[in-house]
Amino acid sequence: MSDVKIYSGSSQVRIMEIKNILENEAIAYQELNKSDSSYPGIYGDIEIYVSHADADKAKQIIASNKS
Repeated sequence: MSDVKIYSGSSQVRIMEIKNILENEAIAYQELNKSDSSYPGIYGDIEIYVSHADADKAKQIIASNKS
């Protein structure tokens, strides 16, 4: 896999924030939802992946926009 995981968490709100940030910066991403559908936000995480070329930029942008 050439994509790099840049975030993993269970907060739907934070995931939406990150996706919006990446979209505003024109960074393509993929979302992998590993959460349990019976207990969303309790068991499992949602992971965000970007290309290796965009990983450093995406990590910096997310770090500077922490809530």
